[in-house]
Amino acid sequence: MEVEFLKDKEIIVASNRGPVLFKRDDRGKIELIRGAGGIVGSMIPFMQKTRGTWVSSAIGECDHYMDHEYQGKVPIPLEDPEYYVQFIKTSEETYNGFNGKFANPLLWFIHHSMWNPPYSPCADDELHQAWDSYQYVNSRFAAAIGEDVRNSKKTPIVMLQDYHIYLTPRLIREEHPDVLMSQFVHIPFPPPEIFQQLPNHMQIEILESILTNDVLGFHIPRYKNNFLRTVKQILSQALVDDMVGDILYNGHVCHVRTYPISIDLETIQKHAQNPMVILKEKEVDELVGNCKLIYRTDRADLSKNIIRGFQAYDMFLEKYPEWKENVKFVATLMSSRQDIKIYREYTDNIRDIVKKINEKHATPDWEPIKYICRGDYDLVVALLKRYDVLMVNPILDGMNIVAKEGSAVNENNGALILSTGAGCYEELKDGALCINPYDIRQTAESINTALLMDEKTKKQLIKNARAVLTRNNLNKWVSDQLKDIEMVMYERQELEKSENHEEARLMN
Repeated sequence: MEVEFLKDKEIIVASNRGPVLFKRDDRGKIELIRGAGGIVGSMIPFMQKTRGTWVSSAIGECDHYMDHEYQGKVPIPLEDPEYYVQFIKTSEETYNGFNGKFANPLLWFIHHSMWNPPYSPCADDELHQAWDSYQYVNSRFAAAIGEDVRNSKKTPIVMLQDYHIYLTPRLIREEHPDVLMSQFVHIPFPPPEIFQQLPNHMQIEILESILTNDVLGFHIPRYKNNFLRTVKQILSQALVDDMVGDILYNGHVCHVRTYPISIDLETIQKHAQNPMVILKEKEVDELVGNCKLIYRTDRADLSKNIIRGFQAYDMFLEKYPEWKENVKFVATLMSSRQDIKIYREYTDNIRDIVKKINEKHATPDWEPIKYICRGDYDLVVALLKRYDVLMVNPILDGMNIVAKEGSAVNENNGALILSTGAGCYEELKDGALCINPYDIRQTAESINTALLMDEKTKKQLIKNARAVLTRNNLNKWVSDQLKDIEMVMYERQELEKSENHEEARLMN
């Protein structure tokens, strides 16, 4: 991390979903719960070191209450603060339009190329009203961040996260033209023909806002190149340097770069030896017995391709019946976006296929699939340590931290089955059995190959994966972004010097 550079800087991070949320326990006492998701896990170590401010949406009555109690800046932890959370408060109806009707059901689907064009999306009145909510919430983020920038006694650096706040940078830039500002997109960026499923004015407003950042980050070159192509196709006046990734638009240069996000290798390996994880290992031993363990852990998200993974396992059991009673598929899944109908239906379909496979293949002493639907990170780590096969088969995702976590902590020389649609595919392909996420037969055969693989080959694969994790760790992900922000700052200083010099020369 760029320690010297950060000495006189104030970090302001913003995202829809924050690092913590507050809820009442059974006795009515408010308790602090760590937020879920990749952004939280990736940014918390950085925030702890910089004692910055994290701006995020208030979710529920307790977040609103805590925001009021601490006058807009909630210390985390409350007793001995390492950083501060600033909540953006909106009505439930407005937040639902912003997140539940626009950001998640529309933007997220477009970014993952998951719409069905003959039928959806449809830009009806409801969608346009949801866009109004999206604009409004973004304006609230911009106002809060702008006030932090204005009141800062240091040089502020604004680091925006993800697609929920695409309109925020432009609003900040209008009030604070010289602020150092970056944005990282944690999900895939689609090709231009997919992005253009948005109504025209939304395409333009989003792209024009994003380009007011000084630095714009994506996980991998494919997503970056999709963005560059999209800008060239929609904003004809933009000057795009495809080789470097710089875009000049309306007199401002946005530096578009790739930063493959990773894990805190030391922290997760240390946690893997935690007594609570060791305790969970006993639970895993009872659950799996002498069987080989196939494992997956995901949010029950449409992009994660969970149903095809189970269909492949069903085919594997049919094609290779000798594995019956000798293998166990454990899946720890968390419900996702249950306020959206298609997600509720997908969760129901997952349960149905698990039931169907278990009824089809089970014996009196053996259950083919154990489906666990609860949040238990210690259990997840225990299973990651133990697996023989880890299935990571998304249709498309931003990065996929699970593949990296599994490769980091597995103690069984387990084999990784990895989809070419995973964001981490380019990094981890030499440490995995790679599959087409749509090819069920290939996936079924890869399960058999992984289970039969010799120890020498498995050791080499996991060694290859760990070499990547050591090289591209979480600290590097943050440091590389800060280096590019620092470069922008020095570029401005040099430009200011040259302009002042020219002004002095003309006056003489």
